[in-house]
Amino acid sequence: MGKYFSIKSVFKIIFIVIAIILTNYIIFSFSDALNITKDNNAVNSGSRSSNWQNNALGDRDFYQEGVYGGKAEEEVSYVNKSSSMAVIEASTMRVLIEQNKDVRLEMASTTKIMTALAVIENNDLDEEFTIPDEAVGVEGSSIYLKSKEIWTIRDLLYGLMLRSGNDAATALAIATSGSVENFVGLMNDKVSDLGLENTHFENPHGLHADNHYTSAYDLAIISAVAMQNPIFKEIAGCKMYTVQANSSHPTYYFANKNKMLGIYDGANGIKTGYTKDSGRCLVTAAERDGMQLIGVVLNVYDHYNASAINFDKAFANYSPVTIGKSGDILQTLNIEEKNYNIALQNDLVLPLKEGEIVGIKCYFEINEGLQAPLNANSIIGKMQFYNDNRLLFSANIVNMEEIDDIGALRKISAYSGEMRVSVENGEIKQIFSLNRSGVTAWSGQTY
Repeated sequence: MGKYFSIKSVFKIIFIVIAIILTNYIIFSFSDALNITKDNNAVNSGSRSSNWQNNALGDRDFYQEGVYGGKAEEEVSYVNKSSSMAVIEASTMRVLIEQNKDVRLEMASTTKIMTALAVIENNDLDEEFTIPDEAVGVEGSSIYLKSKEIWTIRDLLYGLMLRSGNDAATALAIATSGSVENFVGLMNDKVSDLGLENTHFENPHGLHADNHYTSAYDLAIISAVAMQNPIFKEIAGCKMYTVQANSSHPTYYFANKNKMLGIYDGANGIKTGYTKDSGRCLVTAAERDGMQLIGVVLNVYDHYNASAINFDKAFANYSPVTIGKSGDILQTLNIEEKNYNIALQNDLVLPLKEGEIVGIKCYFEINEGLQAPLNANSIIGKMQFYNDNRLLFSANIVNMEEIDDIGALRKISAYSGEMRVSVENGEIKQIFSLNRSGVTAWSGQTY
């Protein structure tokens, strides 16, 4: 009998040891999963949202300014041949920091930046949409849409951007264009309109596809254009959003997966992304002292630290210099004894390093296909700014008065100018622009 109990006791001890090992493995695995930013499940309870807020605050100490992985930033290289990064200033699209910026890589759910922009530009956001079967059970991250549920386009957009719902992406594509295929065509048309050469979409959500790719630079441009849309900017910077219940679905609480909104000073967007094929991707927007930056990292494991350090360097090394304001008159045309003023559509902020002198040549480009009458404040073309024969940035130009003679606008293409900009002790040293024919084209006011 004693022998029997001795053997039984040994088996009990072995069982207990195995149980303890398994329990610890499960606990640590689950804890790790919580700390990894990836496309996971949608939030659909109020208690879960409070946990997200606590986690975001708790993560504040993982990033230290100027430090990456415990080393000085200049000692660290976190981009290799299969990853890339870029930081641009949003209004001029000037590249401030880059590594491998034109390399074509997968971008995972950062795809949804273009998805959201295309949806916003082509829909009434308060319109209701009945969820089709094609948008139910889509692979990957989800907001758990069900067939025949009724959602507004706006609520689906928040599910798309905050929770990265692949089902929301599919639903929005169908709501916008009738099918996913047609919508992808719309996305690629937008790529062509922006003149981007290293981007192609095959779906609206970012799951792996052989011909689905972008570059850090292209994605930064797409994001900068998207952030010019006030609706997109509001959604991309939203930390929490509530979808009100209706007869077809319960209340949903969406917490934004982008931790940069809670841990980086000035962060105001945009989107995370992750698949096994793409690695960790992050597009971040941040604004300080009137300078809006867009940062992209593709296939960078420590994507939050990398993005924060890139922004620290850009904000530390560059100062925003206003070289033009919305409504500044660039040129006055005289058509049939009547004057028509051509002006900047938006403010222009050129980021400059201390002591840097930038020489810029300016050219006008008028859009094709304009039709009369042309309403006041219509975008009629662009003002192109070149440095060393390289396009530095461009800015939309508008007509201040209604124009009946479109042909007369072609006169603007004959104008060009030169500008010199420098900054010293944070102040503008000089700004001027002269038309090559000797006529003042843009006085280059000092702001």
